[in-house]
Amino acid sequence: MITVDGFRAALARFPSGVTVVTARGEREGSHGLTVSAFCSVSAEPPLILVCLARSARTLPAVHESGRFAVSMLRQHHDVVARLFATTALDKFQGTWGALTPDGPPVVPDALFSLECTVHSVLPAGDHEVVIGAVQAYSVRDGAPLIYYQRAFHPLATAFSGGRPGDSPLPRDDARPGEAGERTNGKSRRSRVS
Repeated sequence: MITVDGFRAALARFPSGVTVVTARGEREGSHGLTVSAFCSVSAEPPLILVCLARSARTLPAVHESGRFAVSMLRQHHDVVARLFATTALDKFQGTWGALTPDGPPVVPDALFSLECTVHSVLPAGDHEVVIGAVQAYSVRDGAPLIYYQRAFHPLATAFSGGRPGDSPLPRDDARPGEAGERTNGKSRRSRVS
């Protein structure tokens, strides 16, 4: 017999990157949550998917606006990951911008950010699988934040022989600011064509 606790214990052993999924609707306002269930679906056309709990306040904002963003967190974003994993109402705390004037908010210095329109939605148990068509993206250098064994870790302490008590990685050169693609030391945002 499969138990929920046993199933969760098994999945805790699967390391994954940590993303924040956000959406902004006219009625719903801005909402976001921490998600490890994210992956690419297709390169041509560029499609990704995220799995959102039906109980999440972000899901109605995704449905209402037909748009959402995915921000891949960097190793120093553990506070952001924890904030968006809560049920707090004001996770944005008045300091968040958007890649486009009417677009969903993004983590300003994320490893990458993807702006998406909803391509399709599939019901799956207590979640909905939302497939997004990527409309724009930005990329930065840095190391990712990893979720493993129900905790957030810098990549090296989670895998490269890392053990509890090992010192964390030094912070990368993250500075809050506009997300963008790094090209020859310059940052820019790109549209998918």
